[in-house]
Amino acid sequence: MEFKAFPSIERIGKVWMSITQKIHGSNAQVYIYEEDGVKKLLCGSRTRWITPELDNYGFAAFVYANKEEFIEKLGVGQHFGEWAGPGINSGEGLNEKTFVLFDTRKFQPERPLPPQTKVVPLLYSGSIKTIAIDDAMEDLKTNGSRLVPGFMRPEGVVVNIAGSKYKKVFDAEETQWKGKDPNYVKRVKDEVDYSHLLQPIRLEKLLSRDEQYKLGFPKNLPLIVDAYIDDLAKEGQIAELGVATQCRGQVFKFIRLTMESL
Repeated sequence: MEFKAFPSIERIGKVWMSITQKIHGSNAQVYIYEEDGVKKLLCGSRTRWITPELDNYGFAAFVYANKEEFIEKLGVGQHFGEWAGPGINSGEGLNEKTFVLFDTRKFQPERPLPPQTKVVPLLYSGSIKTIAIDDAMEDLKTNGSRLVPGFMRPEGVVVNIAGSKYKKVFDAEETQWKGKDPNYVKRVKDEVDYSHLLQPIRLEKLLSRDEQYKLGFPKNLPLIVDAYIDDLAKEGQIAELGVATQCRGQVFKFIRLTMESL
């Protein structure tokens, strides 16, 4: 039998941690590559490649309109960020749609960037200190956004520990949804109430992944319901197919009523 040594344990004080402000927009990326000596680019949302013809909140149209600057200033690589601003979730207090890059190590403040492009605010960088997370949250709560001074509704922070990312937000995601119609869930004997899973912030985040969710409503309502239930399953909120089937009706009504009121 092959001998396997127990790996050495790294001192936690040597592990790098960073904290950045969480931006409430729509996930976006610019992928720049070289082919036959020519640099090209692609644009993406969280779930697909996008084009000006099949876009997500106008991100691809914006990037392609400034293609040469993006290629020159970002360089070859896959550049992730958040497309935020008017009409996208909270808007983040921005006056215009802005691509907020996540990579604070590569994109320093002094580095020239394409138009309407910024780097996510870095709130802490150093060894692991849980108190640093609390301090960053308190700073945002007290002083407002570091991205847009004066905007007092920042979403929270993203904590990066040795490449693994975690979030902490101000609004608890377990907040129970309250529909306009108090009787929208018709309870019968032995019916399980799944209203604690019906959360506007959860739906909002699902819709922010791809503009096509909103543009295709109401025809794509079953697709949105499937995506919502799939998210619940991935997060461990529902563990069995039977449960997903039981709660589907309540999820369907919640999403339909919520989106019709938008």
